[in-house]
Amino acid sequence: MKKSILALSLMVAASAFAANQAVISFSAPTTYSDGTPITLPLSYGVWQGLQGATKTKVATVTTTTATVTTGLLSGKTYCWQVDVSDGAQTSALSNEACKTFPPAIPNAVTITVQ
Repeated sequence: MKKSILALSLMVAASAFAANQAVISFSAPTTYSDGTPITLPLSYGVWQGLQGATKTKVATVTTTTATVTTGLLSGKTYCWQVDVSDGAQTSALSNEACKTFPPAIPNAVTITVQ
């Protein structure tokens, strides 16, 4: 039986430090599907797209299990998935996690009464 890397579990949180950013975090697998330990270095591909649209790979992460995506548009719902690679094989994509960014609030209007 061929061993494979198990899919990841994905969590998405809205960033508290800036608008239109998302923190994508995930858990690193420790074993292959047959239970043997993963000893090779892993890299993670982060895939992003608008809800219902095709996703594109927006980052490759090698030293952490989280990344920040920026430049997200207000009023849109973005979805992410992650894959993991040990250099010899790549897992299936993780579960999908989505985040809706509320519409931007227009600038306040100043009225001067004379």
